[in-house]
Amino acid sequence: MRKQLLVGLASAGFCLATPSYADWTLNLGYHNPVNANLGVNFLYWGSQWNFEVGIGWAEARAKATDDADDTTGEKDDDEVRAAVAGDLNVKYRLTTGSVAPYLQLGIGAWTAAQVGDRSDADADLGGPFAGVGLMFGKPNIYAYAAYNVFRSNEGQFQAGIGFDI
Repeated sequence: MRKQLLVGLASAGFCLATPSYADWTLNLGYHNPVNANLGVNFLYWGSQWNFEVGIGWAEARAKATDDADDTTGEKDDDEVRAAVAGDLNVKYRLTTGSVAPYLQLGIGAWTAAQVGDRSDADADLGGPFAGVGLMFGKPNIYAYAAYNVFRSNEGQFQAGIGFDI
C-alpha cells in the first residue's frame, strides 16, 4: 500500500512537472470557416500537416408559452434549440519557414439539436472546397491569406490572424 502510494505520488509529480505542448492555435478569420463573414478557428500546428476546425455561425434560442394559440386553439410549442455551423479542413504547408505556401482541402459542417415538444437532432456535412494560401509567421502569432474554390466553381478569398493558446 505504501509502495503504491509512493509510486502514485512520484508519477503525479513527474506528470505535473513536465511541460505539455499541444500545438493548438486560435485564429479569427474572414470567410474562415467558408461562407461565414467572421469565424473562430482552432488550428493544430504540430507539423507541416495542419488540422483546423472552425465555427462561423451559432444560434441558441428558447421559447415557452402557457396558453393556446388564439386563432387555431392549438397549444404553442415549448422548445430549447441550439445550432452551430462551420467547417473542417486540412492544410499542408509546403515549407516550414516564416512564409509558407499551403494547400487546403475541407468540407463544411453543421449540427443542431432541439429539446421540447418536438425534440430532434441533426448533423450534416456541406460541400467540399480546395484552395491555396500563404501562412506568415509562426504558431505564437501568424497571419494567413487563401483562395478557395467550391464544387460549383465559385471562389472565395479568406484571411485571418491567429496566436498560440
